[in-house]
Amino acid sequence: MSTIRQPVLAGTWYPADPVELATTADQFLAKADTALRPAGRPLLAVVPHAGYVFSGQTAGKLLGLLRDTPVQRIVIMAPNHRIALDRIALSGAAAYATPLGTIEVDQAATAQLSASEAFTTNDQAHAQEHAIEIQLPLIQRTWPTNVPRIIPMLVPSMTSTLATEAAAVLASLADNNTLFMVSTDFTHYGASYGYVPFTDNLPAALEELDSGAILKILAGDADGLRRYGQKTGITMCGLEAAAIALEQGLPAGYEAALIDYSRSGDRNGDYSLSVSYASILLCAGTDAQGLLDQEKTFLRDIARRSVEAAVHGRPALDQDQLVALAGKAGIDLDPRLNSHRGAFVTLTTDGRLRGCIGYIEGIKPLVNAVADNGRSAAIGDPRFAPVTSGELPDIHIEVSALTPMEPVAGPEEIVIGRHGVILVKEDRRAVFLPQVAPEQGWDRDTTLTHLAIKAGLDPDAWREGAEFLVFEADVF
Repeated sequence: MSTIRQPVLAGTWYPADPVELATTADQFLAKADTALRPAGRPLLAVVPHAGYVFSGQTAGKLLGLLRDTPVQRIVIMAPNHRIALDRIALSGAAAYATPLGTIEVDQAATAQLSASEAFTTNDQAHAQEHAIEIQLPLIQRTWPTNVPRIIPMLVPSMTSTLATEAAAVLASLADNNTLFMVSTDFTHYGASYGYVPFTDNLPAALEELDSGAILKILAGDADGLRRYGQKTGITMCGLEAAAIALEQGLPAGYEAALIDYSRSGDRNGDYSLSVSYASILLCAGTDAQGLLDQEKTFLRDIARRSVEAAVHGRPALDQDQLVALAGKAGIDLDPRLNSHRGAFVTLTTDGRLRGCIGYIEGIKPLVNAVADNGRSAAIGDPRFAPVTSGELPDIHIEVSALTPMEPVAGPEEIVIGRHGVILVKEDRRAVFLPQVAPEQGWDRDTTLTHLAIKAGLDPDAWREGAEFLVFEADVF
């Protein structure tokens, strides 16, 4: 029988009256400073879980940055404060209630996780736990018209084997519509917490101690965070939850920021019994040409769909299909994917070239260029026979999104590994993408020699009378 987990903090840790609670939460969210928000889709939010008078503003300053971000599911990873656990405890509830209403639990994902040895279902552990419930009203006010589903879990210290398995299983939930949230406070200082590693200059000492853990999170360093915990004994209750969240891995070029930091001792100047709070946001970031990580994923998917359609004799993807696929992936085609840019699609099998076709210039929107050239690389490269259906499982697809071409005065301005090069001489022309020379181990002269040969010229024809244009490429 499905159950609703009832609130236990209303009226103590946060207001029980719905109007007062909504007003309080909105005031916290309104403190957000958009200048602090990292670029790209939010991946991981680290937020505190004390009573609202202590840490509500620190949490709200982060969540307020997400108000316009489409999120359909939040994986809330919190520590266990009340029940001893040896693996991650899931909830069997169908929903969690607050004075603002209920939040649905993603029961299908919970069932998927529970099949792993690293997870168990333990409603007793969730019954009185505050670290998840305290986040829920803020979530409800961040997304008031479309509250995301949640996957609540309590993360204890576990064996390294179980922790590694948990990270791998959780990674299967990561998609463009899922946010991971670690609910944690940082240093719990004072005799009542059994932690008094220093007694002098407490505000500065606490900040230095907390900063060590914060920097590990910003760096995406799961192992480093665990080692820091072992070295310092820092009483950060969600350290293991944060480590497992980071252990899933972060995309290249991700961006991270400390949004806010505070301590309970800041309220009255008494740090002899103080808890530290920090909010940290990690996002997918942008590359040099402005593509978000999820946009790269989408373009790779378009390239593969185009290859498969060509191989199976199906029509090319039309504009309506591209728009529909973008909507399904939660992608906005404007402005980046509809910008006119050159693009190549390269196919390889076991490291051997199997097809490569592209547009050097931005004659079409980027998404259309990728769709066109995925199809052409599969069945239209005159150097190779068309790709067959039996080859598809082994085909590796690489997309190169190009910057505009720029002329250079001569070969000395070409930077191998950074520049793609177009050689033009007489009526001949040839191009190498930026990755070609590093993959072959060529220096600049060798690269230009091969480029001249590719253009049908003598090997040394590049040395006199040739023109060169360069471009850069985001390769993924």
